[in-house]
Amino acid sequence: MFFRSADRSWLQLTIQAIARLVDSDLFYELRSFKDYPRYSMTQPVSITVSSTTDSPTILQKAASLSARLNLPLSPSIEEAPSGYILCYNDRGLQLLYSCASLPRVNCLLYVDFIGGKNGYRLAKNCTIKQPLSRAVGVKSGFRPTVFDATAGLGTDSFVMASLGCQVTMCERSPFLGVLLEDGLQRAWENRKTTKIVSEHLRLIIQDSRDFLLADHTVFHTIYLDPMFPHRKQSALNKQTLRSIRLLVGDDLDGDSLLEVALKRAANRVVVKRPAAAPYLGALPPNHSVTMKNSRFDVYLTNV
Repeated sequence: MFFRSADRSWLQLTIQAIARLVDSDLFYELRSFKDYPRYSMTQPVSITVSSTTDSPTILQKAASLSARLNLPLSPSIEEAPSGYILCYNDRGLQLLYSCASLPRVNCLLYVDFIGGKNGYRLAKNCTIKQPLSRAVGVKSGFRPTVFDATAGLGTDSFVMASLGCQVTMCERSPFLGVLLEDGLQRAWENRKTTKIVSEHLRLIIQDSRDFLLADHTVFHTIYLDPMFPHRKQSALNKQTLRSIRLLVGDDLDGDSLLEVALKRAANRVVVKRPAAAPYLGALPPNHSVTMKNSRFDVYLTNV
């Protein structure tokens, strides 16, 4: 059992961030809701560290990660108990789910800045005319410094960095943090993405509010993508996401994060929301950049 005595455990924060990301094209391969555990908020949930390779280097990385996060280490995923597994394999570090009733181990989370959606967006949609670019203040000849306060899997941070912004991404979950670290390391080693990662991206694994209150770095733009609220027609109502929400409940601290961000952003705070969702904290923005299913609410701080 790996719950802190505080109000939220590291795992709670991680799964909460996962829920936030599923509505943002999260990579997941869950199959059948009936095969997944229906935990209540008080039931223990465990994570094990493991590896699918016998490479001494990878095994040492797994051991180091186990010690760093204070999680049990399993020699193989076959020997790991049912549940969540942070696993090193030939692709990198992944968050897996294993259950005796499932035909195979399923991948829940994997950070990939080289291929997949990130690779496609880098190749096909690296333009300052896209909605995200316009929302955060990218203009011809100007690239803002951006603080991504809810980094998640780093997708939006990577897009902004690809456009030339200096991006600091902050993620409070240590589990998502190590997945981001692994994805950044692989991107740094790839010639297509090494410049973006080395020159435009910085990762901080810490609660964003704590960082913003303690650090005096000036950011032109602070970007928030908190977990989306309930909607009748939403990926949040998919059975796979319901199983995640059962673990942690709702994310209730977005309002306070917005309050801190508004005090620290030099020019604007941008909040990503579903198209029909209420304003975060019931605070109307100065303007919004709208899309089919979502929008960016822009709060100007220098007016």
